[in-house]
Amino acid sequence: MNNKTEESRIMYNKIASGYDTSREGRYTRFHIEELSNTIDLSDGDVVLDVACGNGTLLRELSKRENIQANGIDVSENMIHAAKMRYPNMNFEVKPCYPLAWSDESVDIITVCCAFHHFDNPQGFVNECKRVLKKNGTVYIAEPNFGAVIRFFANKFWFSFSKSGDVRIYSKKELETIFYNYGFQSVQIYCKEKGLFLKAGK
Repeated sequence: MNNKTEESRIMYNKIASGYDTSREGRYTRFHIEELSNTIDLSDGDVVLDVACGNGTLLRELSKRENIQANGIDVSENMIHAAKMRYPNMNFEVKPCYPLAWSDESVDIITVCCAFHHFDNPQGFVNECKRVLKKNGTVYIAEPNFGAVIRFFANKFWFSFSKSGDVRIYSKKELETIFYNYGFQSVQIYCKEKGLFLKAGK
């Protein structure tokens, strides 16, 4: 396991039991709400939430449509919490790369406030393209920080922190990664403290 991935696993294992009321949990809530309101869902869709945490996003999406809800996370404690809360959903302890899914088997992939933890973002995007069905879609929510904060965080802070953060992306950087790996339609927008991407295969 990569060092940053291991740092993420350790950190989220520590905060899993009180995640919803933690500072991070409160921050992520806005992103979950925006995603749950904007994701295009159809009855029976196979949805894979990567870095799913305790399953909150999948719960919100399941309220809208009868989906096949699947979540993966590197944190054992987060997955345990998700299984206890939502026993009718499928949760597994697995990394974001490579994805343990067969080719063209998933309709929708979601990542909420976790893409900046991925040590191989290009590899993950390539995997998304592989496992998504024709016309499948990736939805990503990320923190929306200004250029100065991004620069200092990426250049200095993340090198010393043990939070598992790898890189905060600008709107253009995130868009370019998905276009470069063959996604045909990439839409991205900023809203308050969130950066939101929709990429169609």
